[in-house]
Amino acid sequence: MLALVAVLLLTACESAAPAGGPDPRSAVEGALGALARETAVTYELGSGQAFTVTQKGLVTGTLPLHGQEVQALRAGGDLFVRAPAAHWQEQGMAADRAAEYGARWARAVLAFDPGWTFAPATVAQALRSAVSPVDRSLRATLADGLDVFDLSGLRVTAAPPYRVVSFASALLAPVVPQTVGRTDIGVRPVVADRLADLRSRFDETLDGLGQPFVAGPVVATTVTGHTLHCTGSGACTDTVHVDNDLLGDAPRASARVVLKTAVSSPRLGEQDCGQELVTPLNGTSTLSCSVKFALPKLTGTARVAATPNVSAEPVATVDPAALKNEVAAALTP
Repeated sequence: MLALVAVLLLTACESAAPAGGPDPRSAVEGALGALARETAVTYELGSGQAFTVTQKGLVTGTLPLHGQEVQALRAGGDLFVRAPAAHWQEQGMAADRAAEYGARWARAVLAFDPGWTFAPATVAQALRSAVSPVDRSLRATLADGLDVFDLSGLRVTAAPPYRVVSFASALLAPVVPQTVGRTDIGVRPVVADRLADLRSRFDETLDGLGQPFVAGPVVATTVTGHTLHCTGSGACTDTVHVDNDLLGDAPRASARVVLKTAVSSPRLGEQDCGQELVTPLNGTSTLSCSVKFALPKLTGTARVAATPNVSAEPVATVDPAALKNEVAAALTP
């Protein structure tokens, strides 16, 4: 009976770690080492979003932020996002302002920097620290037939070449699952012959970046002068002098000042005009716009009034050509 018990115990140990089979610890170290050396990695989330991060911290793709799907671009050390108006309203913006932000890119600061947090070498180090040497490994076969070792949510291939297949978001800093949710994150290295395609994706996004807003700070405006000039032909020009003042911090930025004027007359009706101007922060600018009324065949005069409305937002100063050069340097084999 004692001999039988000894055989059964030995068989159970072999089931957890088959004699002569691959060593889970070696597989994990090999997979993390390979991840740390990758030029770029695409991370796939269970909700369908995917984003790619390079070794240098460049980012392109889609992130889920507190339930909202957000496009992300990181280049030049700055993070730019394109998020729906609902995202900005959740940040406390009024509906009209949130709608403007939802229609364009914005330079923003998130609770974590995806370019730093998800750089391949940084992820490898974080996962190495998160998995305890005493954690028990489980061997499993995925739906696609791939054999993996699973150590506390870190899954690596069970046969060489070892690579990270996926990991639980909870294995990274706490802010990551708080922001993107508690989910499994798939890992797909960008192979060398696809780096050119990745570079093209970056370039296309940079071409559409435009003049991004700067989320966070506010630009206050003060109208210091206002004149309305009309001619006998029915043309009227409204001119305003505006001071803008930055409230908050916005390095490498300017002020986008917008004038919208309603020019009206009891006899001639009402017309709208406007102008946009990008000008240095904490400065003074002059904006004007014109309308043309069709004059009736009547004698006498017509009283005309103008009601200007001026607003401003901080916009980031970007150099797409320089950013493209940065991308090219990071992705050239």
